[in-house]
Amino acid sequence: MDDHETPLLSKDLSSSSSSSSSSSSVVVSSLKWILKVVMSVIFVTWVVFLMMYPGSLGDQILTNWRAISSNTLFGLTGSMFLIFSGPILVIAILASLYLIISGEETVFTKKKITKFPRFRLWTFPVLVDGPFGVVSAAEFLGIMVFSVFFLWAIYAYTLRNLNVLDYFHVLPNNRSIFLLELTGLRFGMIGLLCMVFLFLPISRGSILLRLIDIPFEHATRYHVWLGHITMTFFSLHGLCYVVGWTIQGQLLELLFEWKATGIAVLPGVISLVAGLLMWVTSLHTVRKNYFELFFYTHQLYIVFVVFLALHVGDYLFSIVAGGIFLFILDRFLRFYQSRRTVDVISAKSLPCGTLELVLSKPPNMRYNALSFIFLQVKELSWLQWHPFSVSSSPLDGNHHVAVLIKVLGGWTAKLRDQLSTLYEAENQDQLISPESYPKITTCVEGPYGHESPYHLAYENLVLVAGGIGITPFFAILSDILHRKRDGKDCLPGKVLVVWAIKNSDELSLLSAIDIPSICHFFSKKLNLEIHIYVTRQSEPCLVSLT
Repeated sequence: MDDHETPLLSKDLSSSSSSSSSSSSVVVSSLKWILKVVMSVIFVTWVVFLMMYPGSLGDQILTNWRAISSNTLFGLTGSMFLIFSGPILVIAILASLYLIISGEETVFTKKKITKFPRFRLWTFPVLVDGPFGVVSAAEFLGIMVFSVFFLWAIYAYTLRNLNVLDYFHVLPNNRSIFLLELTGLRFGMIGLLCMVFLFLPISRGSILLRLIDIPFEHATRYHVWLGHITMTFFSLHGLCYVVGWTIQGQLLELLFEWKATGIAVLPGVISLVAGLLMWVTSLHTVRKNYFELFFYTHQLYIVFVVFLALHVGDYLFSIVAGGIFLFILDRFLRFYQSRRTVDVISAKSLPCGTLELVLSKPPNMRYNALSFIFLQVKELSWLQWHPFSVSSSPLDGNHHVAVLIKVLGGWTAKLRDQLSTLYEAENQDQLISPESYPKITTCVEGPYGHESPYHLAYENLVLVAGGIGITPFFAILSDILHRKRDGKDCLPGKVLVVWAIKNSDELSLLSAIDIPSICHFFSKKLNLEIHIYVTRQSEPCLVSLT
């Protein structure tokens, strides 16, 4: 009797567990769908209001909103903050809940092959060669929306300026100067509306970027575009007032004016100068050839933001406060994370001039094969952080992370010399004192990159790299092999690696991954081909490894 009851009982328990899991999955999916809808509605409503704001209808909406909310505990400034900055903060909170509910593990399943190819807005290139670089369909739509908004804002504000002239009955002699200053005011307001979005793409750990799975290094280009546009309007804003005051003969008198209430001019001048310095040094030529000049000058954003707040006051500053708050929160969390030091477990110098560092993994650090980290060595610089792709899979071990560092510049050369000094000291028979023993204090910030390991979602992968660019592909190959060995979710069945190198000594990079030791039967699980091309030798060679 017991022999027959046990299987039936197990079957009942199994079906009960399956039913419970299914109902739980339905609840989670429903909650995620609700959060998506709510966030989408808030975002669309917020963006529509921002686009309407320069016109009379937008101004009327804001007037009605102030009338309703200014008498509450929020006050006049609070009402401005709620309508301009509140929505993005609410979306950030809901995005946090969405990601917590979603969990960390993503199961990839084979997708049905449709008769017609899918049109992907984020990946389909529309513009390839132009001032914006490679622009996808989604980015092109965004550029068009912003372009329409700028034209509409200029048109709407021009109409409102003319109405103001008629309303105040300005004398003909003062009409041009008044209109010039009023136009400058409108340019400044458009700059503030652009600044609403300026700090959102530059937050490295932004919950908003994680929600839409856009790595911050990709989103940085949006910050660059918005920065150019913002500074253009702020420059026009200042120029209009400078020309108007010069015509009046009051330039120096008004330029250094700092009122206790209302608009303070001098803080605005300081903020604009800081912004112009950041703008000039961020141009592509300067940034490419003098990166440290660009980096250190860009720290003037603190001066820019603080004196902007002093210039416009709390009422107008509340328009941009939401994005700035999220950036400051991200910066604080990054600072807290980067205070922790990690150990250098091993270091190896390869013949091609590349360093392989194996670091202890910080507690609670979770990364995937597409991640990269920022590395700081305090003995070299307290300020410089350099990004490096991880060359190890998270399945390689729970307590370490590996990176490959090509010695190309001053910082990497100093790191190589520091490691060489450390190695020589370890092999000396006598050391003068423990205090004289060379040290290397390393800190890690991150990981950053794509939130989901999308390389696991395709059956066929083609990986093309040049030189040290092979580093993330080592992590991808290691990740796939580990999953094949352990029977975990992994769709890729065929991987083609095409690697171009300058000299054959760069082949030593292959020692960073030992494929047979990870999965000795990998040829039965994975069709792997590696084609290596040597491009700068008198006798170029072609190597094919299977």
